[in-house]
Amino acid sequence: MKILHLSKFYPPDPGGLEQVVAQLAEGAARAGHEVRVVAATGSGWARSPGLRHTEPPRRNVVVVRLPTRGIVWSQPIVPGYLAAARGPADVLHVHHPHPLADLAVYAGPRRPMVVTHHADIRRQGVARPLYWPLVRGVLRRAAAVVVATGSHIEVSHELRGCEGKVRVIPFGVDVERFGPRPPAPRPLCFPQDPSVAVGLFVGRLVGYKGLHVLVDAVRGTDLHVVIVGGGPERGPLQERVTRLNLGRQIVFAGEVTDQELPDFYRAAAYFVLPSITPQEMFGVVLLEAMASERAVITTSLPTGVREVNVAGTTGLEAPVGDAAELRKAMRRLAEDAALRTKLGSAGRQRVLERFTLDRMIAGHLALYEELAGG
Repeated sequence: MKILHLSKFYPPDPGGLEQVVAQLAEGAARAGHEVRVVAATGSGWARSPGLRHTEPPRRNVVVVRLPTRGIVWSQPIVPGYLAAARGPADVLHVHHPHPLADLAVYAGPRRPMVVTHHADIRRQGVARPLYWPLVRGVLRRAAAVVVATGSHIEVSHELRGCEGKVRVIPFGVDVERFGPRPPAPRPLCFPQDPSVAVGLFVGRLVGYKGLHVLVDAVRGTDLHVVIVGGGPERGPLQERVTRLNLGRQIVFAGEVTDQELPDFYRAAAYFVLPSITPQEMFGVVLLEAMASERAVITTSLPTGVREVNVAGTTGLEAPVGDAAELRKAMRRLAEDAALRTKLGSAGRQRVLERFTLDRMIAGHLALYEELAGG
């Protein structure tokens, strides 16, 4: 079967959506299918962003990276996208939000199509009248729409009226890669005193992640946090940390390699995701932390985050945007090793039962076969 994914970006560009696309593409390729991904060049791509490049197959996936002429409202401007998206496919897989891919669907040939709805477009309110009919039209044309949790259906405005074609296939994580291991030396950016309980954040440094709330939660305490990732908010956040004299407690580790990342989870005492808007629909990093047997702290967003972290069972929960309550949760985990162990063990068990990579890939392959056969 020929499977064509239309994605904004693709690893090494960071992001949970990009990671899911890569996992699905590689999983289908391992099963013997012919897989191609069309994506724009992004910040993580080493070659010139002005050149089209078809990569040699990596893990049997062919990736076509197209020149990016700028980014408007988080949307890459890629003149060659429509032509590249016309490639042959028995199943077309579109990953929302991605208006350019939606336009390519209308401009290209009809074929069985699945849309994974990662999240609604929320920030670009001025442009909504322009892209709303396009997005809705693609959702109506899709044979199936995939979401990671039932909460996606309840929260999404874009999916209203399309509920009958929605399939829930949870995202998954490699439970071997992110698994418990014997103690190892901490990464150098961590306090080297093993008695210091360090919190960890992993993700894009963007506004909706609520990292300014995390900084305020650390203020006036002896808490320690390591922040992994890059993004437009890094400069303002570092200035805020410096201004509050928190440089010894909050460390910005920047981007880390895929090989290094599991060691960061294992070195941490707990994981914290302080997101403040429903743009945080799921949080793949939560699965990585929980698979690593780490207790997690999330916020009370009415999204799939609550279906991943069961408050009181696999982690703790703080009200959205409440630095004082987030501080209490962080202190509680930092000071109670027994509680961390209990929550972390339950978290890994929840991942093993519901959120494995094998389950996610198998669910999508069965859907592809159904659509291609139909």
